[in-house]
Parts: sequence; C-alpha cells; structure tokens
Amino acid sequence: MQYNDSIDDSRKYLRLALEMIGKCGLATDPLNYCLWYEYVSGRNEPLNAAVDRHLQSSSAFSEEISRLLYHQHLTNDKGTTLILGELKRVFAEIIGAIKTTDQHFSQADNNLEGIHDSLVPNLSDADVKMIVDQIKHEIKELESTTGFFKDQLQQATHEVEQLKNKMARYRDEAIKDPLTRIDNRRGFDKKMNEAIAKANAEGTTLCLIMADIDHFKKVNDTHGHLVGDNVLRMVASTITSTIKGKDLAARIGGEEFAILLPDTPFDGAIQLAENMRFSFDRLDLKKKNTGESLGKITLSFGVATYIKNEIAEDFVNRADEALYQSKRTGRNKVTGL
Repeated sequence: MQYNDSIDDSRKYLRLALEMIGKCGLATDPLNYCLWYEYVSGRNEPLNAAVDRHLQSSSAFSEEISRLLYHQHLTNDKGTTLILGELKRVFAEIIGAIKTTDQHFSQADNNLEGIHDSLVPNLSDADVKMIVDQIKHEIKELESTTGFFKDQLQQATHEVEQLKNKMARYRDEAIKDPLTRIDNRRGFDKKMNEAIAKANAEGTTLCLIMADIDHFKKVNDTHGHLVGDNVLRMVASTITSTIKGKDLAARIGGEEFAILLPDTPFDGAIQLAENMRFSFDRLDLKKKNTGESLGKITLSFGVATYIKNEIAEDFVNRADEALYQSKRTGRNKVTGL
C-alpha cells in the first residue's frame, strides 16, 4: 500500500494524530505517532476497528495497548528499527523548530513591549521614525520566523510520508511469499483471524480450502528446483485467477496453499475446489527451452466451513484433515469435512 496524501492532508492528519495522543494521555513518540496517523487517516480498517473497541471500553487507552495494536497492525521485522530511528530524528527537528520559533516570538514580544513603553508624549519626528522602523523590523523578523517554521514543517511532513511509504513496503514484504507474490503464512494467519472475527460478529459464512501439489518432490527431483519454482508460480497464478473479491490465496508451506473464502457457503467452496482441480488436471506443462513434458501436475484439496466461535487452529486442522483424506484415497481429489 502506498501513501499519496497531499501536503494539506498530511498536516491535517498530523494535527489530528497529536490531538488523539494528547486526549489518550500517551507519550508523543514515533510509535504512537505512526499508530494515530494511520488511525485518523482512516486507511487501515482492521486497526480502526481495534482502536474503536478500546476507545469505547471503560478502561484507559494505555501505552501497552498502543504498542500491542502497533505490533498487530503496523509493524514488521524488516526495517522497523531503522524507520523508528528516522522518525525520532524528524521529531527532534520538528520540536527544535517549534522551540526556535517560540524563542523568536518571545523575543519579538519583549521587543514590542519595549517599543510600546517608549510611546510617550512629545516624541520628536526622529523618535517616531525610529519607532516605526523598529516595528517594521519586528514584523519582518516575525514573517521570516513564520516562513522558516512553515518550511521546516513542510520538509518534516515530506520526510514522514517517505518513511511511511517505506514502512508500507516493508509491511507488504513481510506478508508476501517472495517466489509466488501471494500472501505467506504470516499474511494468511493475520487475515484469517480478521475473517474469523467478522464471521463471529456478523454470523456470516466462512470456508477454507487447503491445497497441496501431488508428488511435487518428484517434479523437483526429475526436472530440478528451477522448474519446481515455475510450477509453484503457475499454481499460485492459477489459484488467484480463479478466486475473486474478498477471497484470499496464500502459500503456507513448500507446496501447500490455502484459500480463504469469506461469505461463501460450503457447497460453493466445494465447487470452487473442484473447478481448480479440473483446471490443473487438464494442463499439459512443458519445459520452455526443450518442450519436454513435465507430466501431469495435479492437486489435492480439503474443504472446511467455519463453526461459530471455533479457534483458528481447529478450523485449519479440519481443512488439513480433509486434504490428507484426499491424499490417502488417491490424490487429485476434493474432500469436504
């Protein structure tokens, strides 16, 4: 996900984020800033739902809750330390600019007070001219200070947006399988938990398909790992082209895939798995450079429908058991439990 907020929007989100930090009595640090900037921008629905639940509860929004939500919805392992360090530097520059501006305004206030006190009767023309020149000088100083602070804030906003874009890329990389470019196990677990929470809250249906490439080790042993990698990419591409909307495909193991199907009835999930099985069964794959046949590439499937208030582990285990039943009874089959 990329962030393309305008300068005006970025300033608005900065102000709203700082207001929320103050309202909740939290420390003004980079972690809290990231969390609340994301929240007030409204772009992260799972985060906003989680924050709203805590805000609506009777307990205080503590630093512990803030950090928990940050690590659940925003952070990832790669680059986090670097980005937080950069955010600290930007914050230090903003605070420094505020302090410098405040000092300039305080000095201007003292100077103008002095000019005010010098306005006594019977001033000469030369005195009046000198006072006018002093006032003009103070006005120019204030304009210069305001312009400098505006430039500093604009630069800081730009740098923060660049860092947020980096964080977004790191976050995306952390949940993507580098070979197939679909979600990995981490991304799957996160989105499955969100789907389960929705199914429990709204009473909607949720199905899970587990799929495994039959005899994949033979492909690697016979044709090499580069061919095996191409087969994995082909399987991922075929699965993603078959699903649609809110459905999610993920590679959760070596040759194992999961397809999460929100708002899909069990019969519909079974039919989708059968359609995918048939698509793979009729493929005739050949090596690009030699035209050599790779033989038939088939997949086995297991399908389960979510039971209200069931824990995620049990849900996955039932789909896995259905998959293993397909494997045990001949492969290239769909089994539903």
